[in-house]
Amino acid sequence: MLIEIKGVQFVNKGASLMLRAVVDRLRAVVPGVEFALTPGPNAPFQRVAGMGAWQRLRLPGAPFDADAACYRLPRRVRDVARRYGIVMEPDVSAVLDASGFAYGAAWGNAALDSTAEELERLAKHGKPYVFLPQAFGPFADAPAARRFGHALSRAALICAREPESRDHLARLAGQPLPNLEVFPDFTLTAPGQSEAAARWGVDRSTALLIPNEHMRGPLNPDPAWRSGYIALVAALAARLAERGFSVRVLNHEGRTDAAACAELRAATGSPPVIDEEDPLALKGVIGAAGLTVCSRYHGCVSSMSQGVPCLGTAWSHKYQALFDEFGQPGHVLSRCDAAAGAAALDQLLSGLDAARAQLAERRPALEARVAAMWTRVLAILSR
Repeated sequence: MLIEIKGVQFVNKGASLMLRAVVDRLRAVVPGVEFALTPGPNAPFQRVAGMGAWQRLRLPGAPFDADAACYRLPRRVRDVARRYGIVMEPDVSAVLDASGFAYGAAWGNAALDSTAEELERLAKHGKPYVFLPQAFGPFADAPAARRFGHALSRAALICAREPESRDHLARLAGQPLPNLEVFPDFTLTAPGQSEAAARWGVDRSTALLIPNEHMRGPLNPDPAWRSGYIALVAALAARLAERGFSVRVLNHEGRTDAAACAELRAATGSPPVIDEEDPLALKGVIGAAGLTVCSRYHGCVSSMSQGVPCLGTAWSHKYQALFDEFGQPGHVLSRCDAAAGAAALDQLLSGLDAARAQLAERRPALEARVAAMWTRVLAILSR
């Protein structure tokens, strides 16, 4: 069985963590399973080959859809391509889409158009397409969005990470979607590497700052966050230092967040930025900390799923839903206000033990829902 994992990469640690979670899960339960990944700027040939995956030739769009044309190629031509490590859509048994957050007005029309066409084509050829748990929407009233909504019924399973994403999809489809369900982020069960924390000297006396360039970029509709984000996080860091925490900056994204990490380090006078290639190592570092101030979605997941209290900031609806799910609804900063931020941090610090207990209490139920999601996916793959 050859499974294509779509929407993942190696630079963004959330995307890389999703990739590892899929590969590790399926290799454990599907004998002889193989994987295909599309190479790109953040998923170079060497990294794809290094994890034993086939290189998926993916050439949708103008002037013609080469993925559709590949079905007309003689099998012997595709066999020659395989000798060079290349596979095409006809070689793939199923697609697991782990894009995280790629379908909505904020990301434009290209992904909506190409995925709609792919859904229709794979259904025609009897190949299941599964959207693993991710965020969706909101959607603009545009032809690409309407086409995507119409094609959603052709997916074998659509997993929204929270009710708001589910509602965005249901409205877009304009019809009942029996294949649409809500499941939590599936990386919460991925094990972190605790030994990585020792390399960086991170323990319960450490407070980690995990920034996100989107907080001050055009995707954030709040101008106050765009102008005041770094100053607010630096002020929170100073408050943590006053309370005896050793403050460290952790890069969860790579190049995209490098500037924000450097600015926070300069503003706080903290030690070198923590940056690990392996997402499980980075998760291990987060799991050893005393608390986190985090703006990266999967950084928040890695923190709370390991019982580490987290004060979050948000540029998308997916953050509040995540904190609600972990029973921490008041630990997301909804506005860029220094006084409100200080008050929220003080409240978190005054109840750290209670927060840890509640996170531990919530985890088993979330793990059970992730297990239920994998049961559904495996049943689809085994048809």
